[in-house]
Amino acid sequence: MKKKLTTLSIALLVFTTPLMSQKQVYFGLAGAGLISVITNQNNYTLDFKLAYKVAVGGSVNANMGFDFNNNLGLKLEIGFAKLGQRYQDTHMDTMYTRNIKLNYLQIPLMFKYRTMGEVAKFYVMAGPQFDILLSARQKYLKQDEFFDDPVPGTWSKPTVIGQETITDRYHSLDILGRMDLGVDITVASNLFLNVGLTMAYGFIDINAPDWQISNDNENYNPSHNIYGGINFGINYMLPLVAKK
Repeated sequence: MKKKLTTLSIALLVFTTPLMSQKQVYFGLAGAGLISVITNQNNYTLDFKLAYKVAVGGSVNANMGFDFNNNLGLKLEIGFAKLGQRYQDTHMDTMYTRNIKLNYLQIPLMFKYRTMGEVAKFYVMAGPQFDILLSARQKYLKQDEFFDDPVPGTWSKPTVIGQETITDRYHSLDILGRMDLGVDITVASNLFLNVGLTMAYGFIDINAPDWQISNDNENYNPSHNIYGGINFGINYMLPLVAKK
């Protein structure tokens, strides 16, 4: 984990250091309401699948942006997000419910293009996002009771399907491609609001190696984070004098 954080810090420093000579810089706070999905989440070799339900999460972040000119810029965020997945289904007259909650530290670095405008400027942003897993928990119930059946297989310690803390079942790092669409709205000479849509897709299989378990057909499909939602923020802008 320390090596990963060090690598990310160096990469961000390399990207952002040369930009201090550009036209303007802004700082802000933002939040988002999200709907998230985990694709192909296996059910620990059980011979049935659970139906997907809507999982609602959210994120908050502090951000810093650099504008090369009136149209092009770069934006860095550091924030916290709650992702996950909900399931509910009946199998052989037995009701199962499962709620997975994944908490991440998020560090996106996005290139930004926005249109000209006196008050409203439409923008599109895209770039990589690094998600560092802070914790993973689940609430897995069988007929409204704790699902304490053992996970099939050989384990170094007793492991049950419904175990609440499941951080060890997931990778500590996910890398996503993210895109935002929206509008920046000027409310004062150095103050603007932003509102728009955000969406991201994870490229890494989030299941830890020991938990990449085949389904009942002896096939394994990787799991990925996907989310989308509405974000909003407030930003304060400082003009910069370009170096000669």
